[in-house]
Amino acid sequence: MNNEQRLIDEIGKLKREVERLKRVEQGRPVFLTTPLTSTSWDGDSFSTTDKTLIDLSAVFGVPAAVKAVIVKVALRDSASASGLYYIQFSGVSSGTGYSLTVPAIPVNDRYGYGQGIVPCAANGDIYYSIVASGSGTMHIYLEIWGYWL
Repeated sequence: MNNEQRLIDEIGKLKREVERLKRVEQGRPVFLTTPLTSTSWDGDSFSTTDKTLIDLSAVFGVPAAVKAVIVKVALRDSASASGLYYIQFSGVSSGTGYSLTVPAIPVNDRYGYGQGIVPCAANGDIYYSIVASGSGTMHIYLEIWGYWL
């Protein structure tokens, strides 16, 4: 076998190895020791809203097209004793399917906490909807603690 043929064979082996590694990397979880945070989700006030997009790469710095994220939520509503108030997360823009719901504690201004895995849309983003007691009454902290490639 001449040198040219050996080089072609080696390149072929390298290509196959790259393809194998690409398959192995898909679905790999990345767990963070420090959460990804955003100034848009650090206790800001929210009102009731229908499903709204969170562009995770723009807002939190999550890599584009991740499959799912691990979220941690802290929230409080100033009039939560008067009803059921919450935030919900989903990977789809329409319908009622939610993968995580975090309720406010039914005591005014008391923090409620939740965490879980939220599947992402194909582009790596998630959607949220909120039921709050009034205009700007719900304060929400959102952190990203991991994601699946």
